[in-house]
Amino acid sequence: MAEPMKRILSEKLEPFLIREGLQELEVELRKISGDLKVDIMELEASGSGWVSIEYSGDDSEVFTEALKRRYGFAPVEFSRLAVGDIYRGFITDSGRVGFGLYLDIGVMSPSRLDGLYPLHRMRAQLADGSSQPLRQILRRLGLHDGLPLDVRIEELAGTGKMTLALTDKQESCFKDWERYPFDRVIVVGSLLRKVHAAIRKSGLEGDILGVERLSLTVHILTCKLGTEAPGVIAKLGRHLSTARLYPFIPRWRIQTGKAVEAGRI
Repeated sequence: MAEPMKRILSEKLEPFLIREGLQELEVELRKISGDLKVDIMELEASGSGWVSIEYSGDDSEVFTEALKRRYGFAPVEFSRLAVGDIYRGFITDSGRVGFGLYLDIGVMSPSRLDGLYPLHRMRAQLADGSSQPLRQILRRLGLHDGLPLDVRIEELAGTGKMTLALTDKQESCFKDWERYPFDRVIVVGSLLRKVHAAIRKSGLEGDILGVERLSLTVHILTCKLGTEAPGVIAKLGRHLSTARLYPFIPRWRIQTGKAVEAGRI
């Protein structure tokens, strides 16, 4: 019999969501496994929130590929990293303003290590090369703790330095946000079914064009043209008390004075 396989998924759960998050994930995994001959032996979240899965069976290799496509895997060991590799990273300590933005891509050995998305790269990718302050970039794009971003490793040094940049696809995503005239609401810390329930309870079905899941607990709501994110947040927040809700407003509306200043940027 083949040895059990264990992987760390590119999914993180906050402490208060671990139980429900794992339950929801287990349902998804059963659907993914379908008729495959695979037995999920263990599903858990570490102290830092990373989700691990252990499984075995004749179709383990096929299941592994399905997991990789759906969730991605954390690298775990620094020694596995290579320049050019792409991972999903989660913003951490966004208030630690200085050299740039820090992201956790799941490096845990030989010790836990965040990667740095340097300010000069942020300005090149997200601010048209201008000298825009870091806090302004973070606030403008809703780059808050817990938000997942697809990043590429650009530099490695010893076992204590990892420099990152957004993938081309992720960069294009933010540029599309700013190009189109739709407000968006970033929901961090809620399961998808609860987001949909909150939209129904708030009577916002006609104001939301779509809901995109970025990870198990992070979602983007695209507002209908003319619907403003702060108003959606005010209504939605009453039904998502444990989640963190942030507005995204296209830059052209802010620059032309069409966005209300108070609490908007």
